[in-house]
Amino acid sequence: IEQQKGHPLLSEGRLRRLHKKAKQEITSALQPYGYYRPVIDAKLTQLEAENWLATYTIDPGPPLPIAAFSFSISEEMAGDEKFQKLIGKHSLKEGQTFSHIQYEEFKSSLAKLAAERGYFNTRFSEHRVEINLDTYQARIWLNYEGGARYRFGEVKLDQEVLDAELLQRYIPFEKGTPYSLDQLIDLQHALNDSYYFQTVEVSPGEPLDDSNEIPITVKLTPRKRHRFSFGLGYGTDTGARAKFDWEMPRLNKSGHRFDTETSVSQIGYSLIANYRVPVFNPRTDQLVYSAGIENEKVEDTESTIRTIGVSLKHNRNAWRESISLNYQREDFIVANDSGVSVLLIPGINWSRTWGKNFIYAVDGLRFDLDLRGASEELISDNNFSQLQGSIKFISSISKNNRFITRGTVGSTWTDKFHELPTSVRFFAGGSQSVRGYSYHSLGPADADGEVVGARHLLEGSIEFEHSFSNKWGMAIFYDAGNAIDDLNDDLAKGAGLGFRWRSPVGPI
Repeated sequence: IEQQKGHPLLSEGRLRRLHKKAKQEITSALQPYGYYRPVIDAKLTQLEAENWLATYTIDPGPPLPIAAFSFSISEEMAGDEKFQKLIGKHSLKEGQTFSHIQYEEFKSSLAKLAAERGYFNTRFSEHRVEINLDTYQARIWLNYEGGARYRFGEVKLDQEVLDAELLQRYIPFEKGTPYSLDQLIDLQHALNDSYYFQTVEVSPGEPLDDSNEIPITVKLTPRKRHRFSFGLGYGTDTGARAKFDWEMPRLNKSGHRFDTETSVSQIGYSLIANYRVPVFNPRTDQLVYSAGIENEKVEDTESTIRTIGVSLKHNRNAWRESISLNYQREDFIVANDSGVSVLLIPGINWSRTWGKNFIYAVDGLRFDLDLRGASEELISDNNFSQLQGSIKFISSISKNNRFITRGTVGSTWTDKFHELPTSVRFFAGGSQSVRGYSYHSLGPADADGEVVGARHLLEGSIEFEHSFSNKWGMAIFYDAGNAIDDLNDDLAKGAGLGFRWRSPVGPI
């Protein structure tokens, strides 16, 4: 009746015939969920000449319990942690309601997991359900048998652009280790993320005769030699701006890479070049040689920095670590302070991110800690040490609401602060700082009211965001912070509204 109630040829006779079938249809529809004794009250009432009301009141009755569940799998699968976890989660247990849907889902999950884990010779030697409506009980016999788990065989890398030794370091498994689809997917992601290849196809083959090893073929199509990107934008911190990037994803068979980034805005320009060498684990570790020039002019502050340096970026367990050594020469003007500064700055940075979906995190935490300094005994014309830490926390209050907090703390130790260049001083204000105040407008001022930067930085923000849809949302926020020389200095405060659009190229 529900399917045909709007049919133009539905007659009274057909309506009554459909109505007579309804009890059996409803009974059949309840059985997959474990209800075999429903009580159904069906009524068909004519309200007007061509207006009928069909009413069904359903008492599903008692659920059908499982009286016995006989289940077994092969010994090797029983010792597999993934199978143990799957078996522990299923609800086909004695005393529970029998559900055909859950029964079929459990069988499908067993077969799917067996294929993913390399048990390719499995079968259900017995899969039987007995339903006794007299005793109103269900009995299940399920026996899943399989041979030995298959192993990874040789990995053939179909490419001619990189050294095989480098690519072997991307493979997360060794020949002879147990087969796992997760590790094949991990290999594909690793090669996709390497930036060396346009396409990556990872294909398991058929085992050789009298062998339980699965050969793997990896077909790799290299990226083009050059990659360019160009962008235009506007921000309240920078004014109008443009950016041009040039990347060479593959310079030689050793996997060295080269990239440059050029940007121009109303407050300055920059040109940075990086030469990247994969080391240790090439998925996460690289040695980066860099050189660049950056210029920035804001109100009464101007800085031009020429830099050359080297850094080692690698993973230390769940932490990302970057150890750097940079030589910089900076021409600077900060209010009445000016000069040329030469600094050799060793530094180290640790960062860690918790959560998923980093493009639009619903729940997550990020922590950064940066330590750097310089000494007059090592080329530099000033002594200083600086520590800066930041944290950002995102929590979902409900499906469409996020709570976002962030904070930054920084401190500098030096005996000659006024000789420090602009890049080593702390400033506050701007779209990524205390909103409502212009870029680098907050901090201690001289007698003329010109901001000169500070020894310390303290910033915090609280934000509530509500999403109207998958693309649109709005937020209210409260910021407080300042660049200060003393912890008793006042903090600037601001509150405001924000509109959010998750555009195809990222959030705006």
